[in-house]
Amino acid sequence: MKRENQEKIISLLLSGKHPKAKQFAGRHVAVVNKEVLPLKEGEDAVIQIDKLEKKYGKTPIIIFVPRQDISYILILCPK
Repeated sequence: MKRENQEKIISLLLSGKHPKAKQFAGRHVAVVNKEVLPLKEGEDAVIQIDKLEKKYGKTPIIIFVPRQDISYILILCPK
């Protein structure tokens, strides 16, 4: 059940329909259980993720919340 909740939260964040999507637009966030937490930048983010792993007992899902007024292009390059 928790995984379904996380997938729903991620889907809503990516589509811009989550209540916090506008607040975190253009930023990386960690999704743990039902919580959406903004990530710090650089080495501070690594330390923050380690603390979240210890607090919740599992690795958080890291996603980028897109801004809704910008188009993003993903380019996949073969190895």
